[in-house]
Amino acid sequence: NINFPLSTITEVKGKNAHEIFKWAENNHGKSAIPKWNFHKILINKEGKIEDTFTSFTKPLSKKIVNKIEDIL
Repeated sequence: NINFPLSTITEVKGKNAHEIFKWAENNHGKSAIPKWNFHKILINKEGKIEDTFTSFTKPLSKKIVNKIEDIL
C-alpha cells in the first residue's frame, strides 16, 4: 500500500517530510530517518517497525536476512 512515487525526490525529514517518514520517526526514533539513499526500514506483521538499517548495510547482509527470518 505504498502511496508515494518511487521515482521522485521525497523529503524525509523536517516539517515537509512525507508522512511515512514522520510515522517512522514517531514510532521508532531518529534511527528511522534516512541519512542517505537506500536506507532500510523493516516493518513486522503487526505493522510496527522492527529495525532500521543504514544505506551502508547491504540488502542481503546476514544482519538483515537474519532479522527478516526472525520476524517471519
